[in-house]
Amino acid sequence: AYLMATRTDADANVGYYGVGIEELLGEAGNISKPLMLHIAEEDGFVSKEAQAKVKDGLAGKSGVTVHSYPGMDHAFARIGGKPYDEANAALANGRTGELFAKALA
Repeated sequence: AYLMATRTDADANVGYYGVGIEELLGEAGNISKPLMLHIAEEDGFVSKEAQAKVKDGLAGKSGVTVHSYPGMDHAFARIGGKPYDEANAALANGRTGELFAKALA
């Protein structure tokens, strides 16, 4: 989703559990359409340091929203996944739906 937001003209992009974004923050200036990222704070694939870099690197960027989910692991919103958490999945998915409804109207 991050690369879609930086490299394409997609109307809106949403990423769950993005990996490696901290290495690509130099492209953030290319974002011109809404981007939402959902970060699982206990993601075993994305270190706390990487999460902080992403949050700091995108802070204040127009049209970019970063949501963090305390205590959640990678794939917390994937139905049937071991780390699935219904409440946080509903929150993330609701936020995603709101963004798409607004951006794609």
